[in-house]
Amino acid sequence: METISFYRYAQIADPEKLRDTLKKGGEQKNILGRILVGREGINGAVSGRKEDIQLFQEELRQEFKGLTFREQNVSQNSYHKLVVRVRKEICVFGKETNVKNTGKHLPAKELERWYKEGKSFTIVDARNDYEYDVGHFKGAVKLPINSFREFPEVAPRLLADKKKETLVLYCTGGVRCEKASAYLQEQGFADVYQVDGGIISYLNQFSTNWEGGLFVFDDRLVEESCSPLNSCCFCGEKTDIIHNCFNVDCDKLFIACADCLKKMNKTCSERCKASPRQRKVEEKKEIVGKVLNYYPQMKIAAVQFKRDVADHETITFKGKTTFFSQNIGKTKVDEEGVATFFVKEKVRKNDRILLSQSNEF
Repeated sequence: METISFYRYAQIADPEKLRDTLKKGGEQKNILGRILVGREGINGAVSGRKEDIQLFQEELRQEFKGLTFREQNVSQNSYHKLVVRVRKEICVFGKETNVKNTGKHLPAKELERWYKEGKSFTIVDARNDYEYDVGHFKGAVKLPINSFREFPEVAPRLLADKKKETLVLYCTGGVRCEKASAYLQEQGFADVYQVDGGIISYLNQFSTNWEGGLFVFDDRLVEESCSPLNSCCFCGEKTDIIHNCFNVDCDKLFIACADCLKKMNKTCSERCKASPRQRKVEEKKEIVGKVLNYYPQMKIAAVQFKRDVADHETITFKGKTTFFSQNIGKTKVDEEGVATFFVKEKVRKNDRILLSQSNEF
């Protein structure tokens, strides 16, 4: 499995048309993720099988020549659905800025050399404060912001005494730094760089000057890290696992080890644990096969399974107009490994078959 992120600031005449094209292409390839399209460009991250991701990348390159990707190998899909939406801003900043005036791109290899040689520069985390807490570059300046929209107000004020210094901005994949670095230059900062490809690009090549884990905006929340940077807020054990409080009225991000998280029912405090408004647990489902054919008179489905599935297990059929669950029951398997069995509702060719996975810690 692979997760990729990408962005491009470019004039898009018909965002709605591009949205529909990407949605259709993603669904055909079982791609899951989140893509934002606007007149100012595209910003997205998707996950799927490597061969499907490669096909999707080629389609994106046809729309955006020279588009680059930040790539991460993952053990399972990082998203649980595909969302493609049109937005006024593909990265919400709240201030007008000219991204053609963006800061100079600093390759990961060059940043590593700067650290090694002791070059004089100030490295600034352009992300939210909770992302910094999970992990950051050595010596990085933390900005007290909870959303990128706050950057234009906070950053110029806190960095005012560094207008003549060399500044290096960084974010997860680079999309935020395009606007952030351009804005700082417009505010009179003389020598502004941004880490080319963001943290993901750096960590794909180096780890020397990175401390902790990497917060990501998908189902993982934290990517695999070099070493735990933080401590569990309950027991103090070193961990880099970050969670959303299951109290709907709180939704706070907090760091906790697996044992304490289980004891606290995934909430950040005793008060939240006692709250009646708890987030519903979404059961993770593994894709174990697909429908090859359906015989309506006999209500029999012909299915290709990716692995052995026991008769007593509950499977879910999911497609554009299909969604129901049942026990498999008795099956017949031919020489080519195609299984046939009774289904209680109509299924369609290429409907996916999902199997519930345990969500225990």
